[in-house]
Amino acid sequence: NTYTMKKILFTLILLAVLPLAMNANPARKVTLTYDKEAEKLTITILHPVRDTTKHYISEITILVDEKEIETKELTTQSSADSEVYEITLPGLTKGAVITVNTKCNQFGRKSGKLTLK
Repeated sequence: NTYTMKKILFTLILLAVLPLAMNANPARKVTLTYDKEAEKLTITILHPVRDTTKHYISEITILVDEKEIETKELTTQSSADSEVYEITLPGLTKGAVITVNTKCNQFGRKSGKLTLK
């Protein structure tokens, strides 16, 4: 019966694709901390993965007051839990808005925002 064959085939395809979709995930959280004295921004991207060479944060874009400062391309993740990236951002004043956009090499994007006090 072709209907039964199609149903079985569909189920097998679904079972094959589901684990891939479950493994591909955007970052869970993007945390920004700015050290005024050192003029350094630390970006912590929570992104748990099994294999840091196959699944990782592939792009970090840093904007200050909506102006792009840097886009960092990555080919691996520094740990299985997260990616930590530091950049010196001199001359920032109170009220400056730092936005960081991240991209996973497999699926999804996540952003973080910090307004300097």
